[in-house]
Amino acid sequence: MTTSSVPELDVELRLRLGRRFGSGIDAWFDALPAVLSDLAERWAIEWGTLIQRGSMSVVIRCQTADGRPAVLKASPERERIAHEAAALSAWATIHVPAVLAVDERAGALLIEAVEPGTPLVESATYPTLESIAALLTSLHDDGVPDPLYRPVAHHITYLFDSGMKNYERKPDLAEQIPLELYARGRQLAMRLAADAAPTVLLHGDLTPVNVLDGGAERGLVAIDPAPCLGDPAFDAIDLIFWRAEDVETIAVRAEQLAPAIAANAGRLLDWCVAFAGMVALEIAEASDGAHEQVESLVALASRA
Repeated sequence: MTTSSVPELDVELRLRLGRRFGSGIDAWFDALPAVLSDLAERWAIEWGTLIQRGSMSVVIRCQTADGRPAVLKASPERERIAHEAAALSAWATIHVPAVLAVDERAGALLIEAVEPGTPLVESATYPTLESIAALLTSLHDDGVPDPLYRPVAHHITYLFDSGMKNYERKPDLAEQIPLELYARGRQLAMRLAADAAPTVLLHGDLTPVNVLDGGAERGLVAIDPAPCLGDPAFDAIDLIFWRAEDVETIAVRAEQLAPAIAANAGRLLDWCVAFAGMVALEIAEASDGAHEQVESLVALASRA
């Protein structure tokens, strides 16, 4: 698996991070091989291959001196890496990977590799309600809601601001998902965030891309958190939406999952209503062949 030199930081990787960070990423990329070589020496790791995923970090498979499979992440957003490392360390649960090393100045994090590690987004089946509930309750019961982390309202603002870029890339999307509908979803999300509710340490980005198969003993394992503080129901949104072709499926999932995570079913569905326009926009921007699913999400978003 391993190689003695830093893997090539290829064009695909540079383009993906460039879309996120702009041309300013070039200087960071140019300096990165030397940074990675220094980390490999200090942390005694052997390099494996690039993991071509995500737009925030360079992710590389590696192996520790004692033969343990690991994953190294490096990002120009050093503060995000620092918060991610702190959150992963704060969760006393098998449902997140262990932190092996962190260098906040370099913006680098070394974590254990999850086995078999198949992302949920690549799974052929939808996970069981029990496995989703086990993941969510573990994250929310075992995390420490340190005031160091931003409130979920700040994270919601970031998400909706970022989602607007889809309209910039494809202005015609406003015909399918009206800007006014998108804005209403944002307003509902902010109202929900402001409501009095239990405040927990949230994962903040619990999408099917960031949930891995940890095998029979560990169940689902969450990676790449964007930690924030807020309503536990927030973390369930993307998992409820995943592979839901109609509003009824979303409503049934919310109703069934809510009691398993000690949430109010109506409030959980409201969170889904708030984000339905954003999800519809993402699907419509990425594909021209998902009209029925987009229409269902627009119908749900119209309830805001």
